[in-house]
Amino acid sequence: MTDYPFTFKCNNNCITCINNTEIVSKRRDPPVDEIKRVIDRIDPRVDYFGVGGGEPTLSEHFFDLLRYARKKHPNLYIFITTNGRMFHYEEFAKKLADLQLGNFLVAVALYGHTPELHDFITRVRGSFEQTISGIENLLKHKIPVEIRVIINRFNYKHLPEIAMLVSKRFPKIKRFVFVNMKYTGNAFINREKVFVRISEVVPYALEGVKILKGVGINTRLYHFPLCILPEEYREIAKGVTKAEEEELTFVKACEECKLRDQCPRIWKTYVALFGEEEFKPIR
Repeated sequence: MTDYPFTFKCNNNCITCINNTEIVSKRRDPPVDEIKRVIDRIDPRVDYFGVGGGEPTLSEHFFDLLRYARKKHPNLYIFITTNGRMFHYEEFAKKLADLQLGNFLVAVALYGHTPELHDFITRVRGSFEQTISGIENLLKHKIPVEIRVIINRFNYKHLPEIAMLVSKRFPKIKRFVFVNMKYTGNAFINREKVFVRISEVVPYALEGVKILKGVGINTRLYHFPLCILPEEYREIAKGVTKAEEEELTFVKACEECKLRDQCPRIWKTYVALFGEEEFKPIR
C-alpha cells in the first residue's frame, strides 16, 4: 500500500500527532518529481494512493499532484487524510470537486464536539470552526467524506457526544471511524497526558457506534483488538490495515485466540509502553 506525504507543513500542532511536529515541520517538502515517481510505481489493481503529510492541503502542488495521479491511473483509489481546515474556504473545496477524481475519499480528523476540546488537542484556536466548516463545504460539493476521531485521554469520554454532533450535522458522510492511537511523535512525547487504555475506551466508543448507526452512518472501529469488544461489535473492527502491518503485533495471549487471523492486532508502541494484560484469547 502506498502512503506518501505531499508536504511536512501543518497548520495544527496536535498533541496526539504521530509525527514530532517540531522536527518534521523543519524538513524540506518531498520534491514533486519524487512524488510523481511514487505515483508512477503504483499498481492500481492491488494498491491505493494515500495522500498525507503534514497537512497535504498546504502543498502548493496539492491539486496538480492529484490531477497527475488520476491521469496516470484512471481507476486508482485515492485516500486523502486532512484536518479539513483549508476546505473552510469554499473555493478550495470547489477546486477539489472540479478535478472529478471519481474513486477517492477525504478523511477529516475531528477531535471533539466543542471548540474548547478540539482546539485544546490541535493547539490551534479556531481550528474546530474551520474543520466543521470544511466538512460542510466538502459535502456541499458532493465530495465523499470520512470523519475520524483519534481517541485519547482528553476526548474518550466524549465519544458519544462527538457521535451525536456528527449524526445531526453530517448524516450524509461516507463513513465514520473511531481510531485508537499509535504512540509515536507528539503522541509519544505527550504519552503520560494522552494515554488511555483501550478497554476504558470501549464503552464510550460503542455508545457512539449505536448513535451513528442509528442514523444509518457506516461506522468502523480501527485498532480495537477483537478480544476487547463484545461479540456483536467485532465485525466492524476486523481486518488489518496493510500499510501499517509492520507496526502492529500480537501478544502471547493471541496464540490461543480463535479469531487471531481476523484481528486488527495491537500497536507495537501500545504494548511496549503499557503492557498486554488487558488482552485475553477468544476461545
